[in-house]
Amino acid sequence: MEEDKNEEKVDLSQLSNLDFAPDWNNKYANDNQQRSKHEPRRRERQKESRSRKKDLPKRYDSQFTNKFKITVSPDNKILDTLKKGIKKSGISYSLEEINAAIINKKDRLKITIENLKNQDSFYITKFDNSVFDTKLNAVKHIIDKGLKHVVDITETVGESPNGNFKNILKCTATQILLPPKNFHDFEAIIKTHLVENNIRFSYDKYVESLQLVEDELTISEWKNKPLKKLVYTTKELNNKRTFNKIDGIQRYISSVETNEFIKTNNIVNIEGDNIDRLGTNLRDFISNFLKTTYQWKKDLFFNILINFKKSGFYIFKYGPKSFLFASGPKHKPIEITKISENCVKIVNIIQSNKSVKILTILSQSEQIELDKKQILIELKWLVKEGYIREFSDGTVSC
Repeated sequence: MEEDKNEEKVDLSQLSNLDFAPDWNNKYANDNQQRSKHEPRRRERQKESRSRKKDLPKRYDSQFTNKFKITVSPDNKILDTLKKGIKKSGISYSLEEINAAIINKKDRLKITIENLKNQDSFYITKFDNSVFDTKLNAVKHIIDKGLKHVVDITETVGESPNGNFKNILKCTATQILLPPKNFHDFEAIIKTHLVENNIRFSYDKYVESLQLVEDELTISEWKNKPLKKLVYTTKELNNKRTFNKIDGIQRYISSVETNEFIKTNNIVNIEGDNIDRLGTNLRDFISNFLKTTYQWKKDLFFNILINFKKSGFYIFKYGPKSFLFASGPKHKPIEITKISENCVKIVNIIQSNKSVKILTILSQSEQIELDKKQILIELKWLVKEGYIREFSDGTVSC
């Protein structure tokens, strides 16, 4: 018993950066007083809010609304850390508070996306596990970000440009000079340039952005330099293939025989802080879903409730609004004969009030002839044994 009493109080706010610092005085303990004071204005604000919501567009509507089922659940590692901390401290926490702490950080969430209509609907690039809604988008991602995983790239020297050129083009991002639009292999050269320099523009948009150069000296210098050519060779051990153009690699990756680069599935699981692994269409859809829908938050609450119950936590209602709370130790009635005289003194103070701040008990240390350190030790033992409840605002009750 003495060993349990001398355990240091655990600060749950430090567990995996979980912020457990609610304003209990305003939200729970004095809810009735605050509610009566502000009720008229609160009703007015609620009415205004409902009116505004009716006028808002349904931003969640998209091509994916009826196609995918989205399930949001808490990250198991975070939840396990949380439960261990609560059990160790003995402090009771509101499930609403726990739910909010998990919702407020994306890395505490796990998101499951399931296709309801087709199998193998998601295309997942093997080199980085990015997820796309179409195979074409997955292939483009490999070309943009993972080309080195597919082919070996060799740089060779080509011929110098021949002909009379009144103008050429310049890349505004790299300042590299490029041939005019009527140059043979112009499209292949531009696409290679985009990939090589990791420029995130579509071909058409990029061509529009090119700067026209008409200076004769600059054109002459460009003509005297041989054009650089890239050769792409597949990494296969046997039957290696060689390509001179990006388009050829795209067709190669898209072919059935090269599904080694892309895997498919009708269900994907991602961590909340890895939403960037989704292709643009899916990422926008999931982000919009999380921002504009409420049902997933309610589902998450009940998910946490069930998880805590199965883990042996004692669930009880407390406060004017009967919020649900989770506690590690199961509550049991106080039996004077089973607790020490020091504990009896502390319990008498608590029982004379519905609830009392620990600071208030400490302020009465002289009256009950106990030093403050001993009071804290006895309080912690009473909490761990389940005789009293301690809340995160420093309030205790019987």
